[in-house]
Parts: sequence; structure tokens; C-alpha cells
Amino acid sequence: MSRRPQTSGHPLLRETLLDRRAFLRSVGVGAVGVATLGTGALGACSGDERPSGAGPGPSTGRAPAVPAASVQPYDPGRPYWQQGNFAPIDREVVETQLEVSGAIPASLSGLYVRNGSNPTAAGSVHWFFGDGMVHGLRLERGQACWYRNRWVATTMHALDGRPAPVPGQDVSHANVSLVHYGGRLLALGEIGWPYEIAPDDLSTVGPWSFDGRLGPTMTAHPKIDPDTGQMHFFGYWTGDPLLTYYVADTDGSLVHREQIDLDVALMVHDFAITDRDVIFWLGPLRFGAPDDLLYPDWPFYWDAERPTRIGIMPLGGAASEMRWTEIEPCYVFHGLNAHREGDDIVLHVHRLASVFGTEPDFPPSQLTEWRLDTSRAELRLRSTPLSDVNMDMPTIDRRYTGRPVRHAWCATLSTDGPYGWEYAGLNHVDLGSGRDDRWDPGPMQTAGEAVFVADGDSDDGEGWLLAFLYDRTVDRSSLGVFDAQAVADGPIARIHLPLRVPYGFHGLWLPDADP
Repeated sequence: MSRRPQTSGHPLLRETLLDRRAFLRSVGVGAVGVATLGTGALGACSGDERPSGAGPGPSTGRAPAVPAASVQPYDPGRPYWQQGNFAPIDREVVETQLEVSGAIPASLSGLYVRNGSNPTAAGSVHWFFGDGMVHGLRLERGQACWYRNRWVATTMHALDGRPAPVPGQDVSHANVSLVHYGGRLLALGEIGWPYEIAPDDLSTVGPWSFDGRLGPTMTAHPKIDPDTGQMHFFGYWTGDPLLTYYVADTDGSLVHREQIDLDVALMVHDFAITDRDVIFWLGPLRFGAPDDLLYPDWPFYWDAERPTRIGIMPLGGAASEMRWTEIEPCYVFHGLNAHREGDDIVLHVHRLASVFGTEPDFPPSQLTEWRLDTSRAELRLRSTPLSDVNMDMPTIDRRYTGRPVRHAWCATLSTDGPYGWEYAGLNHVDLGSGRDDRWDPGPMQTAGEAVFVADGDSDDGEGWLLAFLYDRTVDRSSLGVFDAQAVADGPIARIHLPLRVPYGFHGLWLPDADP
């Protein structure tokens, strides 16, 4: 993908200037021009996209912009997740008349959807524990057809803030991520079963337990093997079994299940695969409630006396073949990817020195290479920091999951604001050259996690990034579309939304061609 020329002037002017390739894809004509402010008209999209009425009374049509004067100053007496763009919104919306600045690439046809925490009651004990809400944008051939947001209609959501049972099975927030597998779009949480979502209107179908074969819980970061199409995932729990590894076949049926023995209950958020390995990292974030917890009713605590353990087992194999090694205490919410190089497993992870102690909820996160030598009975690990940029929430071209990948994109993080931490911009990491290509939007705009969309059958890194952007000056959000190889140039298009999209977690692109 060619890089657009550097331009000068106001960033809103720069984002309207497109190179020849992006312009031709976006508007389908044989001349270069300047994209201007336009409207994604309902008539440009196929089918009847009128509001479906799904969900409890969504508003429809154009919602009024929120004036900048309504943005409230930071209140140190309230939790950060009740303020600014962390704060939940209180309504479901359907919008079919979306203003677009720049031009959306014509190759983008599908659904972009992102999950996050959005409590319906007055508050939750932490940002992580709000009700799931999915935000979706339907794109067709360069047109923005609709935006919708919907609470995930879980058992927890139905309680409307009343005391909840212990999470597990259908008792789930389903608020972390999404996966499309076996013909189902699933909203995933940290603990509990996933909930199926209807892609056409984001309404909730119901909990999904893999036809009753799933244990009490499934976590939010499954991995799909690009060779076999099988989905690998796990669930952790506060009681036996503490950790369970699963494999699902392409039709969505569970075909393999292994219980992994642990000595204590731990929060295990993510893992990795290669073409032959499963890799777990277990930081010392334990279940429990000591007196010095940072938040009331918080179920985890940092046990600095325990090491971090890293274990490997054969992909789709037996837990009895698990091998472990120990390193100094640290935590990894998110791995970027892993692959094999001979006897070495190479993992790229976002390493945090600790979590949920006295530091902010998201302390500085450092992209780090863990190289694990598997040639001997005793695993050996070398750890090498790769960047001093504070970043996390990585995305890659998922066609290369578990294989060598050169390009990755991460959300940059700030620890300078009043909330203790906040999203900032986007960073393209070239793992081959070590080069960073960073979009820093300044203090009045932020970007959440990006999702990479391959440009057809292009090579690794050739495609687009989609990310929700927040503008403090108007207290509204947009969906930004970036050239994945020119991130620092800023978005080539923005789809302006009638409200803000609160900071959330993980998203997914569901292309029209997806089986």
C-alpha cells in the first residue's frame, strides 16, 4: 500500500487529502480529487436498514450533538470509570444518516463491532465489571449504512444493579471482546459463558455453551489457527477446575478439553498459540480479598511473593505434557502474537511490572520479546524490551496468528491525565525494523484499540485500521479509518457518530465474505 504524501495545515484538512490508490478505491473513478464532507445515505446500502426496534426502546434518526459545555470536569471524589469518556451512556441508539469526512475505502464491506463495559445501574465496583455493550457500524462499498449500540442482554444485565450470583455459566457480563466462529457472533466476558449476538441488529440471541459441553467459564481471547481453522481457548475459575483448555472445530463443536492443574486460583486473561504449541503466562494476580485492596469488593490482589509462570503444551495435546518455567513477578494482559523459530518459541507481549496494587489500573505497558528455549528439559526464557512507548491493546493481521508476523498496531496509553491512565493515540510497530509509526492526536482527541482489516489477499500489513476516536471538544466519537501503513498521517476517513462511544475493550471486523 502506497504512503500518502506528507501535507501541512490543519489536521482536518490533511485527512481529506488522499493518494491516488486510496481515492480510486474509495470513490471508484479514474481521477484524483479532494474528498469533501459527505453523508452516508441509507439508500446507498443494500436491504432494508430501517431501525429494527431491537432492544429496550432505542432512539432512532439523528441524535443531537452534545455541546462542549456539557463536558464535566474531573471529580477526584468519584471513581474514574464514572467520568469523562470512561463513563457509561444511558441509551441505545440507531442512526442511519451518518456524516463522513474523507472517503471510506470501497473495499470495506462488513460489520465493525466493539465490546465494552457500560453499567446500567448507578455504578459498578470497577470499570471491568459493567454490563456489556456492543457498538456496531455497518459499511457497504465505501458507504456508512448504520450505527447501533446495544446492551448485551445477559443475566447480569437483567438484574439492573441488584446483587448478582457468583459469575459463571449464563451469569456473565459478556463485556470484553467478540469472536465470529461456527456461524455465531459471540460476545465474550472474563468469566462465564459467551452470549450470541445477531449481526444484523446487534440484538442478543442468548447464552452459548457449545451445546452444553462448555464448563462454567470461557475467557475473552480465543485464537483461531489459520491452517486448521480450529479455535483454541480456555476458561479459568475460582474453584476446580482452575484452568481448562478447549479446542472447537470449524462447525463450532467442542472436540478437545484438558484440565490444567494449578495450586491457586489466578486471573488468566490471555494466552498464545504457535503452529504446534499452546503457551500460558500466569502472573501472580490471585483471587482473594485481603484488607488492603485498592477497591471495595475487588476480587483480585497482587501477590508479589509469587513468581510469574510460563507454561507450554502441545497444540491440541494433553495437559500432562505441560512444561513450566518461572520468572520474576510481572503481568501480561495481552499478548501480541507468538511463533516458532526452530527450538525457540518467540512471544511478543505487553509486560506490566504489576497490576492492582497501589499503581493506576493500567500502569505503563512495555512491548517485550520473550524467547523461550524448548530444546532442553528445563525451559529457559530470555526477556528483551522492544520499545519504550507506553502501549497495549495490540492487533495484528489474524491470518498470521501463531506464525511470524512483521506488523502490529497498538493503542498508546497516557498516565499524565486526571484518571490515572487513559487511551491516547495509535502506534504501528514494525517488528522487522523496530520502527514506530505513531499517530498522536494531541490532548483533545483519543483513540481506543484498532482492528486491522486486510486489503483483500494482500500481504501482512497491507490494509486498513478501524478504531473509535473520541473528541473532547464536542464530547462525541467517530470511527476512524486509517491506512495501516501510514498511521502517523492520521485517519483517511471519519464516520461521525451522534454520541460518544465510551472507552471499551476489544473489537472485530466481520467481512461480508466471512463464511
